[in-house]
Amino acid sequence: MLEIVNVLPESTAARLGLKPGDAVVSINGEEIHDVIDFRFFAADEQLSLAVQKKNGSIIKLRVSKGPDDNLGLEFTPLRIKRCKNKCIFCFVDQMPPGCRKTLYVKDDDVSASFLHGNFITLGALSESDWERIFRLRLSPLYISVHTTDPGLRASMLRNYKAPDILESLNRLAAGGIKMHTQVVLCPGVNDDERLKQTIADLAGLFPAVCSIAVVPVGITKFRKGLFPLRTFTRQEARAVLDCIEPLARMSKRRFGTRLVFASDEFYIKANEQIPPASLYEDFPQIENGVGLVAAFMRGVSRTRLPATVPPVRATVITGVSFSKILSNVLKRLRRIKGAAVQQITVKNRFFGPSVTVTGLLTGGDILYALRGKLLGDLVLIPSSALKEDEDVFLDDMSIEELERHLKTKVFRVDGFGDLVSVLRGRRRGKQ
Repeated sequence: MLEIVNVLPESTAARLGLKPGDAVVSINGEEIHDVIDFRFFAADEQLSLAVQKKNGSIIKLRVSKGPDDNLGLEFTPLRIKRCKNKCIFCFVDQMPPGCRKTLYVKDDDVSASFLHGNFITLGALSESDWERIFRLRLSPLYISVHTTDPGLRASMLRNYKAPDILESLNRLAAGGIKMHTQVVLCPGVNDDERLKQTIADLAGLFPAVCSIAVVPVGITKFRKGLFPLRTFTRQEARAVLDCIEPLARMSKRRFGTRLVFASDEFYIKANEQIPPASLYEDFPQIENGVGLVAAFMRGVSRTRLPATVPPVRATVITGVSFSKILSNVLKRLRRIKGAAVQQITVKNRFFGPSVTVTGLLTGGDILYALRGKLLGDLVLIPSSALKEDEDVFLDDMSIEELERHLKTKVFRVDGFGDLVSVLRGRRRGKQ
């Protein structure tokens, strides 16, 4: 039974008279336990619903709908299955106090992987979970592999009961489940020849394995008592790219896809040119920091600049790793009459100087860097630094709170085209 928390106005459910507090008991005779059950069984165009009303009575409803109609129902959040691993590189273990509560949750939940793209290790699956994956066709899934060497993987996860990852991936592949995989790379641990073997093993599972992302371990200043790890040097980052590139070219010849992609951080660290957007194909792991810069640059090339805008002075915020790239891009805005744009690069005081990506800047970091400076009429914040569905930073500071401190209008911007739209005044007065 799945409780309804919201009914969208003018939706099918609203027309049926469903209300928050009611609960979906079954669809076409199948019991509904969570939102995945609902999405799977509600995909049919002819539905027989059993609904428990708030007063406890059960009603039966027959519904004819279109294939994309989800009835307009919203439900209680999933109960997330917690991670049993104690990974040597776990970012949650390096989190200081004062962040959003959800950031301290270590999840290893197949439902969250299917619905939200969360990476899982497959170590928390029961046999009933496996059966449900195949019965409900939970595909694609996002899998944290790190290495295909069973002993090395167990030591990296610090879970010596962890199942053999290749056996698990083969089982998913045999069941027709597609997978996007990631390797969190730790220097001196799972790189070099071990990385090559991991990529080769995963490529052997194509087309079930749709993509492989290689991302560097994230290191904050809060690692006291944790496994000794460090960031990649420039030379090591270049070595990673030199390892990946021939394997990607080989995959392109064999499969028609590069399959394996290095995160943007490796290119920036190695001081290598970011590849064009076409190399990233359909950007299968852009949320994992793979192709973000290329997508941004594609937006730059596709954005027509106005000749003039109403007079505006703007400050654009970025993290250290993107600073040089953004600086070159913002030079284009000097062509626009009426626009005066400055860039401020914000160092990460919250997590420490080794964390350089814009997406991990906090409201406090930005406030510290901007306070006392001449900011102009508005401040532009990249959307990567904010929660996906809310204007809140990692430290729980909101855009509104930042505005109050800075006494300047703050806008969230998603890409270069959006930035230009704000300068043109199309979003002035709106958040």
